[in-house]
Amino acid sequence: MCAFVTNSNFLHFFWTFALGLSICNVVLTRITKRCITIEEHLLKQMPWTPHCLHFPGRGPYANCNITDLSTDLSQVGLEVRTLCVFGDITSIPAKAFSHLPSLEVLHIDGIRLERVQSGAFEGLPNLKYLSILFSDDLYRLVKMDNRSFAGLNNLEELSLTGLKLLNGSSGIFDPLVSLIRLDIVRTCAQDLGEIFCHISNGMTQLRHLNVEDSKISTIENKGCAGGSKTWPLTALSGVQKLYLIGNNIKSIQANSLIVFQNLSSLFLEFEGKSLGSVWESGVGKVNDLTLTGNVLKKYSTNFKDLCHLVSSLYPQSLSLVHTSIDRLTAEDLKDCGTKLTKLLIQNSKIDHLDFRFWKSKLEMQALQMAHMKLTDAPFCFVVNSTMWSLTLLDLTGNLITNIDGDQFGCMPFLEQLYLSQNSIKTLQLHAFRGLLRLKILQLDSNKISQLSANDFKSLLALEVLLINDNIIEAIGTGTFWEQRELRELSFGRLEYVYELHLEYIFFEFPPKLQRLSIDAHYGTNIYIGNASPPNGTFALELNGEKLGFVGCESDVLMAVRELKVNCTTFLCENVFMAPYFLNLESFEISGGAERAPLNYATINNLHRLKHLKLVRLNFPNYTESRSAFWNLTQLQTLVVVNCHLTFLTKSMFRDLTSLQLLRLYSDSPLILTDGVFGVLPVLKAFILDRVDFQCSCENGWLLDWADSTEKVQVIYLQKQQCVWHYQKLNFLATMEKLCQTDAQYICYVATASSISLLLSAAVGYRFARWPSVVLFFRLKGWIERRFGRRWNRRRRRTQDDYGEIEEMQYDAFVSFCSQDEAWVLGEMAPRLEEQGNPRLRLCLHNRDFEVGKDIMDNITDSIHNSQCTVCLISRRYLRSDWCGLEMRVATHRQLEEQKHRLILIFLQHISPFELSAFHRLAKLVRSRTYLDWPEDEGDREHFWDRLRRNIAEDSEAS
Repeated sequence: MCAFVTNSNFLHFFWTFALGLSICNVVLTRITKRCITIEEHLLKQMPWTPHCLHFPGRGPYANCNITDLSTDLSQVGLEVRTLCVFGDITSIPAKAFSHLPSLEVLHIDGIRLERVQSGAFEGLPNLKYLSILFSDDLYRLVKMDNRSFAGLNNLEELSLTGLKLLNGSSGIFDPLVSLIRLDIVRTCAQDLGEIFCHISNGMTQLRHLNVEDSKISTIENKGCAGGSKTWPLTALSGVQKLYLIGNNIKSIQANSLIVFQNLSSLFLEFEGKSLGSVWESGVGKVNDLTLTGNVLKKYSTNFKDLCHLVSSLYPQSLSLVHTSIDRLTAEDLKDCGTKLTKLLIQNSKIDHLDFRFWKSKLEMQALQMAHMKLTDAPFCFVVNSTMWSLTLLDLTGNLITNIDGDQFGCMPFLEQLYLSQNSIKTLQLHAFRGLLRLKILQLDSNKISQLSANDFKSLLALEVLLINDNIIEAIGTGTFWEQRELRELSFGRLEYVYELHLEYIFFEFPPKLQRLSIDAHYGTNIYIGNASPPNGTFALELNGEKLGFVGCESDVLMAVRELKVNCTTFLCENVFMAPYFLNLESFEISGGAERAPLNYATINNLHRLKHLKLVRLNFPNYTESRSAFWNLTQLQTLVVVNCHLTFLTKSMFRDLTSLQLLRLYSDSPLILTDGVFGVLPVLKAFILDRVDFQCSCENGWLLDWADSTEKVQVIYLQKQQCVWHYQKLNFLATMEKLCQTDAQYICYVATASSISLLLSAAVGYRFARWPSVVLFFRLKGWIERRFGRRWNRRRRRTQDDYGEIEEMQYDAFVSFCSQDEAWVLGEMAPRLEEQGNPRLRLCLHNRDFEVGKDIMDNITDSIHNSQCTVCLISRRYLRSDWCGLEMRVATHRQLEEQKHRLILIFLQHISPFELSAFHRLAKLVRSRTYLDWPEDEGDREHFWDRLRRNIAEDSEAS
């Protein structure tokens, strides 16, 4: 058997590769495609690519891992509108992307770029956004030709990161006459004027200029180096947003920013001695002003100087980040004028804070005091007045522990209240009374332990309520009865709530509810009761170790459109819960595969599913996994992660006629059977995050399919591994060596020979391949009989010179390993030789081999003196070299004499995955019927009768 398979592969590949060695490289290149195309509706399920931004509505998208720019980009379709390029790119030549006229968004990861040539982006009339990353750490010197951006007349946004702008390239932005936003990050310039000198006067549409993390320390109007160019006043005068984030600006020259008279936003990281230099810079009125220090060193200032700045620039919004302020009182804010309506302070320190400061700013609309270590917020208790204009209050990230009654009662028009990431333990009675207009309330990441009906009773207009990441011990009846406008609700963790009665806490679900999230932590039993469902459909998210439902026939479950579950058990009366959500369109469940398996096959009842994601589910057997995806004719995306599936077969996917994306991840070996994708007519993307294959040429069909398919993108196949003798190796490289190495070597030898020999051999292979194989084995047998064996001593069933027929010595030669000897002598031999009719003659090596004779001769003579060979297959048999030799000799004789039969009996159940490592036996199993030793004693009588009949038929036929 071994010699036959080896020579067969040898003959099969010999002339195929000799006729076209280069084909191998073409096939491997096609399998390892450099570009992935992503359609809009599949974007969420595709692998994330670093530095690639995909704007909604700008699909189809393509991601390219480049080795050769011109060759690899040819894989991108003309319809692509967003392209992300990364990899080994050292130069961008002229018109590199001109074959993609529909391109609107282009991202380039160019950390190895050395040059961008003139006209590199010509031929892109629809390009609106261009982003180039030159360095992901600091900055680099890259040669930018003066006309690098030629042809980008319609470009609206440009982002350059890590590029050191040189004085000699001051004209590179000249073609960008339609540019609206320019982001320059980490360019390393000492003075802001160096950046201005690169901007063209023709960029009259420029409105947003962002110079970030560029180590700018001064702003001075000294003109441009060499005096050959002045600042582009026409372009700069139209800028509305100037962001100088991440720069340590210490000095601002008077009138250096006088050109900016139309700013709406100014973001300045300032370390100067006096804020006076900011208003002395000549900058005009600003609507939004942000001043920041840095994390390591807060900028020290006071509200006297701040109000002086405000009164000069007239901002409506003042943001202070990473600052240190000596005090904040009503007297300090009095000089800030009436135009300031938003005061936003975060990550800052105020030595003396008088909560009556707002009394002098009754026109305040938004107040933020986030991450400032506040332990209380007594705004309404210290002043007997009302903040009629305040609509937003943000106290996120402080140390507030208690919300007292009427604590926000002086803010009747408040619409947004953020109290996340505090240490709130208690909501006192009437804590939110008076907030009749409140729409958003965030209480997540606190220490709230109890919720009662009075907590939110007065919040009649509430639309968003987040109470997640709290350790909740009790939820009172009627907690959410009054929230009829609620659209989003998230609460948990319910560590000590073992029964959650939705009917009691809602009475009826809010009619406008769109999202409900419940974190049950260790788990809970959810009683739906008679609660009325929302008017429309909604998304439900559940988290908890054990989740049980009671009342599963409720209309509430029928209204769930999207369901996300993270738990180890998800049950309704001890059965899998999912089938009760009959109208689901999207279902994601993450389970605990180490727990007892459930019958997940009932997922096939969710006929409206379009998206399905299964993570760590433990399918107990092949029967259930086989039917899990039946009936899902509308399913478009399927993601399977570590679900203990052994096989993926054609029958499993038979109903997935709408499936467009299949994504797999498996820590354990997974077998994809031949033809599994043949029943998926509209499949567009097959993603292998991780799948360990068996290093076997039987998986060659997958490579052939990946190479030949035109409509399906096979993603990350080149990253997969296969198992070979308990080692994990690269799948593609190993398959190439395992299945093609001999052929490639022969190809090398063949190409060194003459063309005439090559052609004649090819013709011979085409028409005489299999006759040659048969002739080889018949000739081998004749030589052994004529010269190499003592055939005259055999008692074979052949005609002598007088026409008399001699009988064979044995009816069957039994091939077995020594560990199965007791079964053979105690069960098989008595059954076939001493019982039943006819009585058979078996050849057993431990009983019938000639003493003193060579083992190889004993094996060969015994098989040739037997009508058939019976192989008793077990795991020990597969590991025995002598058993393998006996099977090989029997196979040779079968080729030599077609009447000799090979009967396979499996004493143990051996999976196809285990058998795939023994290529020759696996091929025999696929090509002939075999017997299994029955575990049920009642079936064994039939087994012996069937085996006796097959052996006896061989004897009679001979």
